[in-house]
Amino acid sequence: MEKIRTSIYIDASVWKRLKEEAAREGVDVSELLERILREYFGEIPVAAEELDFDPVDLGLPASRLIREMRDEALS
Repeated sequence: MEKIRTSIYIDASVWKRLKEEAAREGVDVSELLERILREYFGEIPVAAEELDFDPVDLGLPASRLIREMRDEALS
């Protein structure tokens, strides 16, 4: 996979939280940011082992529920 170098402008408080979380997880900020972006765009890697669980009827699409929960957490 080809990697590119980029510069972005980001709120200082968000950058601080990103750095703290990366340190807590023991990963580079770039790695954590890429994972967050992949999750946002729905490119979450497939688990190496099969997950076994019973489906739950949420009454709405899971992606909508996640967006609503994310928006609620950010407000």
